[in-house]
Amino acid sequence: MPSAVEAFLQSVDKDGSGTIDTKELLAALGESGLDEKLVQEFINEHDKDHDGQLNLKELKDFLVPSCGCL
Repeated sequence: MPSAVEAFLQSVDKDGSGTIDTKELLAALGESGLDEKLVQEFINEHDKDHDGQLNLKELKDFLVPSCGCL
């Protein structure tokens, strides 16, 4: 059974690449009101391998320490 972070990645990763890009994250955020520039800045900040996307490790590195719940 996938972890909560893995399940999140799978649900947002619409192209099946194993990563989340700006468009996928924006789509997942729906009507949040966040603009593309802000979402891209967030990805850039947490994108440790500098490929312009968030992979599972990068998501875990952000989410697990942030809330300690996953």
